[in-house]
Amino acid sequence: MVDLPLPWRTSTVAGAQWSAAFTLLDDDGTPMDIVGKMFEFVIRPSSADVTVPPLVKVTTTATAQGYLTVDMVAATIQVVLTPAATILLGTGCRPFALWMDPGQPDQTCLVEGPFYSRLVPAV
Repeated sequence: MVDLPLPWRTSTVAGAQWSAAFTLLDDDGTPMDIVGKMFEFVIRPSSADVTVPPLVKVTTTATAQGYLTVDMVAATIQVVLTPAATILLGTGCRPFALWMDPGQPDQTCLVEGPFYSRLVPAV
């Protein structure tokens, strides 16, 4: 696989549903073997923050904050954040990361970057 983590930036309106999909490929362009892997998407107040739980955290188990959908054959991960998760972001920029095998000795940060959010005035 290419050098990790891949840098990526994104944005949303606080209080809106947000989603993104990532495809994991090996160096030769074929889907990565992710059978048996665990995944986690987190947003923290700062890159130095290690508070448990993070501000936003989603896994393949659906919660009020969202969920991940993992396709083992196509090696894709879809991240969905609910309005309940994005409203916590308010206006600003916070770091996010998509992890493979979080908390394990071989944990790998796949994608990271700034997650921008903004409030929209009410009608």
